Amino acid sequence: MELERITPEQAGIPSQAVLDFLDQLYEEGIEMHAFMLLRHGKVCAEGCWKPYNRQTPHIMFSFSKSLTSTAMGFAVQEGLLSLEDRLVDLFPDKLPEHPSENLQKCQIRHLLMMGCGHETEIPNLGQGDPDWIASFLHHPFVYEPGTHFLYNTAGTNLLAAILAKKTGQTLTQFLKPRLFAPLGMTDIACHPLPDGTEMGGAGMSLTIEDMARFVQFVAQEGRWEGKQLLNREWFAMATSKQIENRGAGWGGDPDWQEGYGFQFWRCAPQGVFRGDGAFGQYGVVFTQQDAVLVIQSASMKLQAVLTAAWDNLLPAFAPQPLPEDPRAFHRLQKRLERLELNPMLGMRSPGAESSLNGAVYLPQEPCPSFPDLVGGTGYLDPEGGSLHALSFSFQGEGGQLLLQESHGQSTLDLGLQGHFVSSQIRGTLFGANGRWRSKNTLEVEVRNTRLAGGRRLLFQFSGQEMLLSGDPTLPEEGGLSGPPMPTIRFRLQQGSVDTKTTMYWEQ
Repeated sequence: MELERITPEQAGIPSQAVLDFLDQLYEEGIEMHAFMLLRHGKVCAEGCWKPYNRQTPHIMFSFSKSLTSTAMGFAVQEGLLSLEDRLVDLFPDKLPEHPSENLQKCQIRHLLMMGCGHETEIPNLGQGDPDWIASFLHHPFVYEPGTHFLYNTAGTNLLAAILAKKTGQTLTQFLKPRLFAPLGMTDIACHPLPDGTEMGGAGMSLTIEDMARFVQFVAQEGRWEGKQLLNREWFAMATSKQIENRGAGWGGDPDWQEGYGFQFWRCAPQGVFRGDGAFGQYGVVFTQQDAVLVIQSASMKLQAVLTAAWDNLLPAFAPQPLPEDPRAFHRLQKRLERLELNPMLGMRSPGAESSLNGAVYLPQEPCPSFPDLVGGTGYLDPEGGSLHALSFSFQGEGGQLLLQESHGQSTLDLGLQGHFVSSQIRGTLFGANGRWRSKNTLEVEVRNTRLAGGRRLLFQFSGQEMLLSGDPTLPEEGGLSGPPMPTIRFRLQQGSVDTKTTMYWEQ
C-alpha cells in the first residue's frame, strides 16, 4: 500500500507551521537527515537533506527498541512466551552459581520497562563478548526488579535472545511475516552480536518511509488496512507509563522525565509518546491529534528537536482541513526540494588539482578499506579489507578519489562547488563535498548515508608525502559514535605534485 500524499492544509496543518518547524531546527543547529509528517495516516510533508535520501536505510540506534517491543507483543499474543517468564528459567545454563533473590525475581516484563534491577549497564552493550548473556546475568541485580529505571540496551538485546530461544528465529526473521511484509516495509537489517543474536536494542536500519509505516501502525494500535495484526491491549501497555524515570540521569530535559513504557518514552505534552534513538531518531505519536512525526537526524541537542515540534506543529493541528494557502505551500515545496546538509563553500586550487591528476599514493602502513576508514556514527559492522593505493582526478566542476582496495577498484565522486555529490561504493551510497582549505590541504566531508554522522578527511601534501587524517562530523568519539581515525602516511609512487599555487572561491 502506497502512503497517500496530501497538502498540509488538507491535513489541517498550515504550511507555514511546517516552515516554522524547519526554521527552528536550523536556528538550533540541528543536522537533519530526513523527516515525514503524517495526519490521519496520510503524508502531508516530507523531505531529505542531501546526500541522505528516501531509499537508503538509516541507522536507528535505540529506536530499534520499539520494534523489539512490538516483536515481544506478537510473541505474547501467539502464546510463545509470557511477560511473567523468569530469566532464571529461560537461561539456566548461563546463571551464576548462586543467583541473587533479585535475579530470581526478574521477568521479561522488567526487561521491557528498563527495570531489571541493574545499577549499571554491562560493558559495550554486549558487543565483542561471545558470552554476553552470561555477563548480563552475572552483572549485579542491585534493585528489586520493577523498582529502579536504568536505560539498559543490553536488556533489550536479551529480549531478542529470548525471542530467538523461544522461536528459533532472529528478530527480523520473526517480524518479517508479522510486521514488515503486511506493512510493506523492505530491506530491514539488524546488526548481530557475536553469538548471532540480533542487536534489538540498537542495531536496526530503516528508510524514512518504513519508519513512518511502523510508527503509523503503532499509532493505529496494531491495525493496518482493516486488519488487527497485533491486539490493542499490547499498545495500551507498551505506550503507557510502566516505570518512573524522573531524575534517572537524563538531566533536566522534560521529555526524558515523563515515564517509560515497554521500550517507548512518554513525552511532556499530554497524549504524546515516542520511539527514540541516539542522535535524534524519533518516531512521535500525537494521539489526540491523530498525527505522526518521524525524524532521522544527527544532533547532540536532543530536546531541541522535540521542542521545535511542540512549539510549531503541536499548536497548529486543526480539527478540520484548512483553506489552501498557495503562497505558503509554494515556499514549503521549494524549501523541501532544496534541502541539503549545510554546504562548505567550495574553494579551488587549479594548480594543485592539475598537479595531482595522475599522481598515485601508496600507504606506508596498514590502511583499512575506505568505508572502514570513513566509518561514521553507527558503524557497527566493519567490512574488513584494506586500501592499497589512491589517486585523484579533477575535471571541470568536480573531482574523483580513485581507490584501489583488496575488494577491487572504487570511485568516490567529490563535489567541489559547495554541494555534496553521491556515488556508490560496493552497494552503499556515499556523499562527498570537498574544498581546498589551504594551498596544500584538501578537505573532504564524506557521508555514508546509512549512518548518522560522517568524517571530515584532510589530505595534507608535502613533497613526496601525503598525510591522511580525519575528524567526526559529530563532536563525540567512542561507543556508537565510532573510534577515532588514525593519521596515515602515504608516499607518492608516480606522478609529480606541486601544491604551491593560488586558489579561488567557487561562486
